[in-house]
Amino acid sequence: MTGSAPIPPPPSAPPVPSTEGRASARWVVPSVAAVVAAGAGIGLGWLLWSGADSAASGTGLDDAAADAAGACQVWARVPALDKVVGDDDKVTEVYWNRVGGASTLAHSAAVLDDRYEALDKAMLKATGLVQSFEVEGAKAVAAHDKVSTLCAELDD
Repeated sequence: MTGSAPIPPPPSAPPVPSTEGRASARWVVPSVAAVVAAGAGIGLGWLLWSGADSAASGTGLDDAAADAAGACQVWARVPALDKVVGDDDKVTEVYWNRVGGASTLAHSAAVLDDRYEALDKAMLKATGLVQSFEVEGAKAVAAHDKVSTLCAELDD
């Protein structure tokens, strides 16, 4: 008669999965979400509290031109993208919020008026580069310049 081997006892503690490589990813998603939300709030606050002499002071839900102007006013305070992400966390947060706020307002303008689609797409591209930390090189310079050029054309 053949006997079977006894079943080994279960481990005393379950194995702990390795978190190497995930530590940095843990803070990226919440940070990006916070930046986008704060940027949207800043952009809307900028729009709501801008002075009567501001191009962004248009009233009414459907004032796409005011949203586009507000986006460009915020964008004018965004330095070259390689300056957006830096060593000073406070400065980085402020610039990320400005990029996100400007992008949110540009998107609102594009939803209301097709003439602002190019501005919306350019800001989304620049925002994507910032969120992925691809802020150096020709691609980042071109993205920043594209948005700045589109904003300058709105002033004409």
